[in-house]
This record gives sequence, C-alpha cells and structure tokens, in this order.
Amino acid sequence: MIEIKKGNEPKELLQYRQQDFASYADMPSDVKKKVIESLLSEQGHLCAYCMSRIDGGKHRATIEHCIPQSASTEKERLNYKNMAAVCWGNRDAHSNNDKSCDAKRGSLPLEQQDMKKLDVFDGRTLMDIQYTANGTIFSENSDVNEDLNKRLNLNCEARRLKECRLQALRTLHSKINQKYPNKTVPKKYLQELLAHYMAQSENREPYSGIMIAWLNKKI
Repeated sequence: MIEIKKGNEPKELLQYRQQDFASYADMPSDVKKKVIESLLSEQGHLCAYCMSRIDGGKHRATIEHCIPQSASTEKERLNYKNMAAVCWGNRDAHSNNDKSCDAKRGSLPLEQQDMKKLDVFDGRTLMDIQYTANGTIFSENSDVNEDLNKRLNLNCEARRLKECRLQALRTLHSKINQKYPNKTVPKKYLQELLAHYMAQSENREPYSGIMIAWLNKKI
C-alpha cells in the first residue's frame, strides 16, 4: 500500500451531487463510470489496497468508501475525497477467507469494518507497514496488522498476493543486476528507481509497495 494523493473530483460527480435528493445508491451509471476513471487515473490503475493491476476485463474496479457507507451520511457517501478504486477482491468466492480488499472488509460485521489505523489518503498511517522475504505484508503495530490481515486480508492465499509481491521484487532485482552485474549499485540509481516507483502516473507498477520498501532500506 502507498499513499493516494487525491485530485479534483470529476465535474459529472459535482453536478450530480448538487441535485436535490442526490444519493450514492442512485448515482447514474455514466457518472459512476467517470468517477471510477478518475480514481484509476490518480491511482495508476492499481487497487488502493493490494496494488494489483485493475484492467477493463470481467472484474472491473469498484468504488470503495474508506469511511464505510454504513457510518456515513448521504453527503459523505458522495464525497470524492472518501472514494478509492479497488479490485474485484474475489468477492464472489464462497469463503470469506478467499476474499481480499473491500470484498473482505465488507464481509465483516458492520461494527468491525472501520479501519483501526490505516488510511490510504494519509501516508503517516502507512509508515509501519513492512514486508518479509517471502512477500508477506505485516506490521509490528497491532492495529495496523489487524487492518492488513483481518479487514483487508492482504496475504490472501487464494489470490496468491504474497507470490505476486515477491515476483515484483524479483523483477526489480533482475533489473538492477542487469544494469550493474557483480558491481556495487550507485545510491543515485537506487534513488532514481525509488522516485520512479513513487511517481504518480497513469500506469504504476503493480505491487510497487514492496519495491518502495526494499529501496528505502537499501538507500
């Protein structure tokens, strides 16, 4: 997970929200489409939670309310600053243990859905996130770790998220080794890579959170 820097809301959402009796549940499909397109653009087409690539295939992006709708007013449900794009998260799986991201969070009782600590719009809450050598995401902060595993299930075995993160890190190592085989890697190059993975662009690297964490340690 990395911080999402929010941009301006789509004009279509602004215009809809200003209508009398506007509600999230009744949001027209064309407005929702514009919202999702805007969210994906500012997130580099990655899920806000697991950082997998979201494409236009069968399992399209859905809108996540970081403050759950159940705990929000209608005005807050239409607040773009509270919206993020998330992946399918295996939401049609029979077992809740096979779901991740908002699909997993939404399967919990309402009183357990609120995040204890994590906020993808506030990078300070993400600073305690770590990764093990096998791609496991975790935190020594118990509240953060509970969000990562209980609410979001970001080590979901059914989705092979640990393996995906590990493969992304291996790809980074291969890239570095090709450029500097059997040589000391210049700190400047590592800093350039870090800036690349942190840059807000239309197409971010999937699972780049683990690469950013690794580069920060090396630097």
